[in-house]
Amino acid sequence: MFPASREVLEMLAADRSALSQEIARMTVPLLFTEDFIQKNPDFIELSIKRILKAPISNAAFTRQLNAITEFDTYERLSQIKVPTLILHGKHDILIPPENGAILAKAIPNAKLVYFRNAAHAIIEEMDKLVEVSLNFLAES
Repeated sequence: MFPASREVLEMLAADRSALSQEIARMTVPLLFTEDFIQKNPDFIELSIKRILKAPISNAAFTRQLNAITEFDTYERLSQIKVPTLILHGKHDILIPPENGAILAKAIPNAKLVYFRNAAHAIIEEMDKLVEVSLNFLAES
């Protein structure tokens, strides 16, 4: 698998013991493209409020980060026998896009769809997300 860049990992490793506006704002560019952030300031502010309303404890975040970096089920992916849809933003800096192709190759008959204008939060292309998801469910 392709890891996130050193800069992204450093952002993730920031102390989150006291979630603040700064930490919440630092999260935004990890989820959305700069273009989306600039064009959707109201949505971004709502996202920040949601992050602040339901913060993840430092301990829980550390466990999640450890799971992301240490847990490996790659060898078992070939055992998946159900239709699988892999959705991936081409500008995802948390989980680099190359990982979508790795998953699609490892899971039998998986369908991979890239979202050209999206980052980690693929809601940046909501219409396409809904269309692709509904089509996949109808075919399965």
